[in-house]
Amino acid sequence: MADTTGRPPEDVESLRAEIARLNKVVQALVNHAERSMSEHSDFGLFQATIVLEDRVRERTRALEAALHENEKITRDLQRTKQQMEREKEAQRELIRKLEQAMTQLVQIEKLASLGSLVAGVAHELNTPLGNSLTVASTLKEHVQAFARLVESGEALRRNALLDFIAHCRDAADLVEKNSRRAADLIGNFKQVAVDQTSVRRRSFDLRQALDEVLSTLQPKLKHTGHRLEVAVERGIVLDSFPGPLEQIVTNLVTNSLLHAFEGIEAGVIRIEAAPTGDDRVALTYTDDGVGIPQALAKRVFDPFFTTKLGGGGSGLGLYIVFNLVTAVLGGTITLSGRPGRGARFDMLLPRVAPLTANTGEESHAA
Repeated sequence: MADTTGRPPEDVESLRAEIARLNKVVQALVNHAERSMSEHSDFGLFQATIVLEDRVRERTRALEAALHENEKITRDLQRTKQQMEREKEAQRELIRKLEQAMTQLVQIEKLASLGSLVAGVAHELNTPLGNSLTVASTLKEHVQAFARLVESGEALRRNALLDFIAHCRDAADLVEKNSRRAADLIGNFKQVAVDQTSVRRRSFDLRQALDEVLSTLQPKLKHTGHRLEVAVERGIVLDSFPGPLEQIVTNLVTNSLLHAFEGIEAGVIRIEAAPTGDDRVALTYTDDGVGIPQALAKRVFDPFFTTKLGGGGSGLGLYIVFNLVTAVLGGTITLSGRPGRGARFDMLLPRVAPLTANTGEESHAA
């Protein structure tokens, strides 16, 4: 096993072996000098031996100091390695918490979008329901007046009967018209809400799904000069996830209203779609707003990137769009356009979504 300093263990062992060898050499020289002195009394040889011994000892001390320093470095590196392991574990825990926070924020953003949808539909329902209530109250008054006329025993004139019938017919038409409008709004909202909350997979007509979600977005545009144009033929059937698709459209429209049309009184949002001939659908979303500067275009799909921080922007709208297009629907999305000439989002979506799509929950049939 290699030493943590990068120096193989054999280097340390070789230092120890060298020290041991030098000690043996010194001892051998000392023994030799002592024998020589006893046999020949050669003081010069003894003196040379002493000098060599000193040098060997100096070398030995240097090697021992190097060995001690190497051991110290080894201990320091071992402590550093342990500290790095602890820091790595802390970083992994921090990343895990950040991922959990990101998931929660994305869910909050989706729920906020759905909440805005609920508020808009509820406000829109006030008109047809209010009209129906007014008509019903008026009709009730006419019925009571007619009942009093009948109960009075007076002869009914033809004109009075015809007027009553006309009032009833008009009231019935108005109630039916407003009730149908309310039913359509509720039906579309229910479909969109169920799709978005369950992320269910089913076969659906692209134009119908767009109409449903755009009808729920009309309250956002009702009191503005902006308008929506849809150029999508019926009959483009997808086996995919309508909820994420509707969420994509909702986020793009919201992004245009919040960013693209700032300072613009009458903007146009246009949605187009057409089959590509390779089992995919080209879905294009454009607006004629202020556009996105080139310096920012590369970051629009990054999480938490927004130019409206504190002004209604969370920085998660287009991040969610990118993830839904790529991870759930199995498609691609690109941004183009120039400042002052609006923005364009081009999406290529498979007509049959991948079976391995990451929906965040188990899909189920409609």
